[in-house]
Amino acid sequence: MNEHLSSLFAYTLPFHVIFFYALVACNILYLILTQFSSNSKNYVLRIRYFLPIYHMLLSFLVLTGLILWAYYGYEFKFNAIKMLIILIILIALSAIGFKRLKIYAANGDLEKFKKFALIKGFCDLVLVVVAGI
Repeated sequence: MNEHLSSLFAYTLPFHVIFFYALVACNILYLILTQFSSNSKNYVLRIRYFLPIYHMLLSFLVLTGLILWAYYGYEFKFNAIKMLIILIILIALSAIGFKRLKIYAANGDLEKFKKFALIKGFCDLVLVVVAGI
């Protein structure tokens, strides 16, 4: 532990926790957005406008996590490795989800995307909660 960074740690930790809860709320909102009114013409636009907010919160969480990790001298502890692996999985799932949204929207088959988004949304939510434990 780097004692010179203790004030920065104390300042950053509340932001990290707030961003964690905001990301959980965004995952719940993603489930709501993808599961209701898929017949609407704005269905795809709602999801595409929502995704940058989700990624912004994820990047804020990563930034505050890196600052907190600096306090521990970038030691590879179980929690740090777990969060890094989950971060990579979340980014990959998001890329897969966006690609499927484009494909299903072009084909006009949004019901398949709705089923995929339900599974993806629950996986994202579980992964974020596991990372926060």
